[in-house]
Amino acid sequence: MKKITIIILSMMMIFAKFSFATSGWQFGVMIPIGASFSFYNVRFGNQATGDYINNYVKKSGIVGFDAGINLQGGYLVSEEDKGISLLLDLGYSHDSFGMANSSQDNDTKKKIKVQEYYTFENLSIGILPKFHYKNFAFGFGVGVKIPLYLTHSYDETIDNISTKTYGYYNASKIDSIMKNSVITYVKLTFDYSFYVHEKAAILVGAYLGTDFGIDLRGSELVLVESRNLASFDLGIQLGMKFGNNLFE
Repeated sequence: MKKITIIILSMMMIFAKFSFATSGWQFGVMIPIGASFSFYNVRFGNQATGDYINNYVKKSGIVGFDAGINLQGGYLVSEEDKGISLLLDLGYSHDSFGMANSSQDNDTKKKIKVQEYYTFENLSIGILPKFHYKNFAFGFGVGVKIPLYLTHSYDETIDNISTKTYGYYNASKIDSIMKNSVITYVKLTFDYSFYVHEKAAILVGAYLGTDFGIDLRGSELVLVESRNLASFDLGIQLGMKFGNNLFE
């Protein structure tokens, strides 16, 4: 977090340096679509025995799907063909985190495969400073995602016989699954502008990011200290921006 603060303060200083250059408001909408690669880590409490830890079901992350829509607005300052903008980044995000496990029942010797997804419908709130050079723009965004709804799917296959169950949790019930009430995100963005008007451009780009801070402890409050779920995200994004003093 300290490094993120330093980066943001540095961008604000650069923004101040441009403060006497050409400036204007900028607004836009972006639609990101991409893949989510999950990471899952369990930390055990002091009361967990060695047998409990050894027999605990080990799960690995699998690929999920991300999508959403972001409304961005802020101020752009520019000088000739370069500039910087500070944008408020608000939106909706659909984020899925997948996990899987394969094992064998010690008594029946049957093979057991499990695949589950935690799919969040989120309200996202953050800031997105962006550096601009000609038609290119690079951004560094930080913020939080507030879960509005969670779907948990659990697919268990025993010797080719599959059983699938679902759990649904609205905002008032998500705390029965998660210890924390928000998801933290960091993202890097890149976009290229195709100008259709002196005050409007179509944006085509890509993003890299991470979602973290998800603790799925649930009812295991004594033996399990934390069940942390995170993801590495990448994908494409399409959108438009409007405003004065856009590069052309």
